[in-house]
Amino acid sequence: MESPSEASFYKPRVSEVYDKALKEHPSFKTFSQDEIRRLIRTSVDEIAELEAVGEKDKARFEVSTEILQNIGAIWVLSGPGTFDSPTKEDSYNHLSWARWMDRERLNHAAILARKVAEVKSGEGPAVGFLDTIQQRIGITKRMIEQYGPQIVYNGTKLEDDTVASVLGRRGVIIPRDKVDIRRGDIKITLDQIRDFELPEGFSPNQELAIISHAPQLLRVTHMLNAAMDDLKPPFPPGTKIRLFPVPTQRFGQKEYATMEVMGLLKYHYLDRVATIDPYPYQVS
Repeated sequence: MESPSEASFYKPRVSEVYDKALKEHPSFKTFSQDEIRRLIRTSVDEIAELEAVGEKDKARFEVSTEILQNIGAIWVLSGPGTFDSPTKEDSYNHLSWARWMDRERLNHAAILARKVAEVKSGEGPAVGFLDTIQQRIGITKRMIEQYGPQIVYNGTKLEDDTVASVLGRRGVIIPRDKVDIRRGDIKITLDQIRDFELPEGFSPNQELAIISHAPQLLRVTHMLNAAMDDLKPPFPPGTKIRLFPVPTQRFGQKEYATMEVMGLLKYHYLDRVATIDPYPYQVS
């Protein structure tokens, strides 16, 4: 019998993913079929759990005070589209379920940053009889400025330029100096991982919050584990990470999960930039 989280997720079949991966990369035949199928099965199940958390948070983003107190930084992985556009010229622009993903991730980060600031300030959300909406925004923005975590964002030039533009607009609650836009030569997820650096002031006993859509987070954790053996790992060994998944639209869940698991297989068996086991993480 399926658990509630598994039942609510449109899971691809292991045989379906395996056959598709084999068709795309016939060299997979040289590796253990049992091992590959096992990795597919555990990955699909892991994505289902991440999707369940994301779906729960979409309705009501509830995070304990203890967790919020311990978040030292937020890393947002850029996604399909930009904050201002549902699509852009990439491999996702024909997929209707991938529209606005970059904006969804950035909005998720803004909500999390606000919640962290509210807890660390001890003031809670800006409520009461305020004169205007802009006054409320101003109070929240000052709170995030003083108490919010640093947000790291690394995307393509178009994505970076769009975020920089958005941060200068009226009504945005995230202060510009709370966002570290890392302008590297970013084309793929591996570039984002190799480009990442923890912001100054991050303490080893704090947690790094990572935001992306659930299927990509699965692949990223396996890539992060491999990256720890690089000459320049993305962060010191033992750094605590906590995933904050954004849910995929239901009609795209099966396809997106298939794409990301196939990506993991390629990155592990052919490119050797991902491990069988993920980097240890917590999820909220």
